[in-house]
Amino acid sequence: MKHFNIIISLVFLFASCNVDRKGNDNIQTINPENIQVGPIRHDTLTSGQIEKITRIQSAFAEVYPVSLEQTITDFKRDLNPDSEIDIWLNMANAYEKYLNSKQGKLTLDIKKEVYKLILSRSMMPTDEAIKNSKLTILTEKEAQEVVSFYTADPDPIDVIKK
Repeated sequence: MKHFNIIISLVFLFASCNVDRKGNDNIQTINPENIQVGPIRHDTLTSGQIEKITRIQSAFAEVYPVSLEQTITDFKRDLNPDSEIDIWLNMANAYEKYLNSKQGKLTLDIKKEVYKLILSRSMMPTDEAIKNSKLTILTEKEAQEVVSFYTADPDPIDVIKK
């Protein structure tokens, strides 16, 4: 699974996934309630990984109040924690840059919508992320500004059907 399983809880209304792990680019939107959390795949993580995860958890603590311990556990579920950590660091950087550009003038509800939009953008192209996020507070122009801070390529979730 490319994105660790915390995304399942974070994706409020949708999740993009690549259903065929044999190279088929069949991208679909699925209900996150139909996804089950995978097993822990790594007993330990390096101190460098823990340091980065701490930064990620701290960046999103206000909009996604999950303990550091749970966040670390979720990263342990990933096949490749380093690539997930990189994605989440990119998300944290984009989130913090947008918030800093607004100089503290954002409500918690706006911050949650910004977070949801950046999460979506991490998995899909800009236009699709804005459309699928079903924004209620941010305008189209504001949404475009938010996603402009996330410059990495989209990286959909891989889901293994059982």
